[in-house]
Amino acid sequence: MKSIPFFAGLGLTAFLSSCSVYHSAPIDLNAEEASWKEASRVDTHISVTRNQARQIGLVMNPDLNKARLKLASSNEAAKQSGWWNDPSFSWDIEQVLQENTLNMSGSLGFTIPVTGLPALEKKVAEQYKEADFWTLRQAELDFLSSLDQAWSKLAVTQRRKAVIRERLDAVRQENGVIEKLIGAGEVEFSSRQVASQRMNDAIRELQTVTETELEQKMELVRLMGLHPSAARKLGFLTGQGFQLPAAVPAPGPAALASAPKIKAQLATYATTETLFKTEIRRQYPELELGPSFTRDDGEKEVGGEIGFNLPLWNRNRKAIAEARGTRNLSRQETIQLWKTELFNARQLDVSQQMVLRHCRTELQRMESFASSVRTMEKLHGIGEASLLELAENRHQLMKAVWLSWTIWTSCWPFRPSCATSPTPTFNPNKNLHHFNEHETSLFFHYPGPGSRFQPQSRTRRAAGTYGTQTRGRHRLHGGPRP
Repeated sequence: MKSIPFFAGLGLTAFLSSCSVYHSAPIDLNAEEASWKEASRVDTHISVTRNQARQIGLVMNPDLNKARLKLASSNEAAKQSGWWNDPSFSWDIEQVLQENTLNMSGSLGFTIPVTGLPALEKKVAEQYKEADFWTLRQAELDFLSSLDQAWSKLAVTQRRKAVIRERLDAVRQENGVIEKLIGAGEVEFSSRQVASQRMNDAIRELQTVTETELEQKMELVRLMGLHPSAARKLGFLTGQGFQLPAAVPAPGPAALASAPKIKAQLATYATTETLFKTEIRRQYPELELGPSFTRDDGEKEVGGEIGFNLPLWNRNRKAIAEARGTRNLSRQETIQLWKTELFNARQLDVSQQMVLRHCRTELQRMESFASSVRTMEKLHGIGEASLLELAENRHQLMKAVWLSWTIWTSCWPFRPSCATSPTPTFNPNKNLHHFNEHETSLFFHYPGPGSRFQPQSRTRRAAGTYGTQTRGRHRLHGGPRP
C-alpha cells in the first residue's frame, strides 16, 4: 500500500502534462506597424480595378479579420464544449500518535450529468458559432457596399476634376480673347472683372476637388486595409459610365428572412433560449458517485459513495431570473430588427423612385443647358451672341453637369440596410456545423509577418460535402496579375 501515493502522484503528473500551457503574446506596436507597411508595400506605380480593390479589402480589411477571428474562436469553443466535469480525487493520510500506524482513505468521484447540461452547453456553443458566422457574412456585404460607394464617389470626383481642368483651359483662352477685345475697345472694362472671377472660381474648385480626391483615395486605402503609405503609388481605375441605375426590387419578407443580419439575430435569440433552458436544468441536482477506500488500524475497507444536492432554498433562482430577462430582451430586439428591416424594404420603393425622378430632372436640365450652349456657339459663330454670353452658358452647363454627377452618386446603391444579394466568392448554403478554424466564408489564406501582400483565395462548392475547389491569386507589388 505504500506505493499507492507514488502511483497516484505519477498519474496526477501525467494528467497535468496533457493540460494547455500558457504562452504570452506581447504587443510590439512598432513591429506591427512595420509588418503592416511591408505587407502593403507597392513597388511601382500601379492602378487597380474595383474588383481587385474588393478582393484586396476582403483579405486585408481589419474589421473583417476581426470578425473572422471571432468566428474561429467560437468554432474552437464549440469543438471543446460538451464535456463532462472532471472527476474528483482525494487521498487522506493520518498518523496515530500513540502507535506507529498510518490510516489512509481515498475516494474517486464522478459527476453524472443526468440533467443533460453538457449537451445544452454544446448546443449553446454551436449557436454562438452560427451567430458569428452570419455576422461575418453581413460584415462582408457591408464592406462591399461601403467600398462600392466610396469607389463611385471617387469616380465622380475624378471625372469632375478632369472637366474642371478642361474648363479652366477654356476660361484662360476666353480671358485672352476678352483682353484683346478690351484693348480694341469692343467690350467694356468691367468684363475683365467677370472673366477674372470665373478664373478664380475655377482655380478654387480645382483645389477643392483635388483635396476631395485625396480624401476619397485615403478612404479607399483604409477600407482595403492597406498602410497609408500605399496611397502614394496606388491608383484606381475608376473609368465608368454615368447612366442612371435601375430600380432595385424591394425584398419581401421571405427574402429578408434569409438575410445574414436577420439570421445572426435569430441565432443569438436561439442562444438565449438554450441558456434559459440550461439555467432551468441547473436547479435540479446532479448525481455524484464513485468508489472509496479506507485503511484503519490495519483493516482495509472498500466501498462507494453517492451524493447530490437538495434543491430546497437556492434552486438557482437568481440565474434563472437573469436568463429569463435576457431571453425576453433578445426576443424584443429580434422582433424590432425584423420590423425595422421590413419597414426599410417597404420604404425602398418610395425613396428610390423619388431619387430617380430627381436624377432624371437634373439630366434633363443638363441636356437643356447643353442645347443652349450649342445654340449659343452657333450664334456666336455668326456674330449674334457675345463671347461673354457664350462663356456664361458654358459656366452654367458645367454646374449642371457637376450637380447631375453628385446626384448620381446618391442613386447608388439602392438597397436596404439588410442586404440579401450573394457575393460570388461565398456559398450561403455551407454546412455551418462543419466549419473549422482554417476556413472563412471566403476561404482566404493570410500572408505571414514580414511577407508582402499575396493572398490566395479558395472558393468551394457545397452539396452536402465540399466539391472541387478553384484557386486564384492576386498581388499588389509588381503590378496586378490576372
